[in-house]
Amino acid sequence: MVKKQFRYVMSKPQRGALLILLFLIICVQSYRLFFKTITTATVDTRESLRFQKKLDALRKAESDSVPKNYLYNPNYLTDFRAYDLGLPLEAVDRLKRYRAQNKVIYSIQAFQEVTQITDSLLFIISPSLKFPKNLSNTLEKKAIVKKRDPNTAQAEDLMKVSGIGSVLSKHIVKYRTYLMGFSTPNQCYEVYGLDSLIVKRLFAYFEIQSDPMISKLDINKASFQELEKVPYLTPEEARKIISYRTQNKRISVGVLSELFVNSTNRLERIKLYLY
Repeated sequence: MVKKQFRYVMSKPQRGALLILLFLIICVQSYRLFFKTITTATVDTRESLRFQKKLDALRKAESDSVPKNYLYNPNYLTDFRAYDLGLPLEAVDRLKRYRAQNKVIYSIQAFQEVTQITDSLLFIISPSLKFPKNLSNTLEKKAIVKKRDPNTAQAEDLMKVSGIGSVLSKHIVKYRTYLMGFSTPNQCYEVYGLDSLIVKRLFAYFEIQSDPMISKLDINKASFQELEKVPYLTPEEARKIISYRTQNKRISVGVLSELFVNSTNRLERIKLYLY
């Protein structure tokens, strides 16, 4: 007996259904693969943006940590800015007095001369200062000035010197009257309120051209009242001179060095008024 061979033959509709099923499977797999690719790319993009934001934040923090060097015009420094630069109060006061006379600082040299700050402090703050551009910021050109006599100058004349205002000019005139005139420039260092820098500037414009109006006293004949009015002599020292003269019946100017030991500079001043 011969066995029948079984053959399964798909009908046309079945073949069509199978093809549709295969097409759907291919579409689904393609869609999943495409969606996964897009998702991965999107995630990568988001990670890149997040990393870039972190990098930008780090760069900004680094730039903010670097101190910024602001430039200030020293002619318009406020108290806060001066404090921020580290200027001492005395230097700020000198700067304000200078500006109160409608004077302008055009160079770093003039700034130090007015404020009298140290070279080390000037080195630190100079990068933060910006001077007006209408004049050279290097060396200021000094005009040739015909010097005047401090023994004949008025207070208004003295005020033309940088750093000398109405108060200091009156001090100079008052002390000059007390001395009966300046005999030596060094006597200006004795004026109350004048420091060495201002005296130096003063004699850039002034020089002693006339003798002081001093009427010298005879040390052997001067009374106690006359001696105590002599500049540089105290009433006690005047009594000491009278006492020595009475005991020895005579005294010379040279003997003063024995009476006033360790006062060499002052003795030279006293000798200007006695003979």
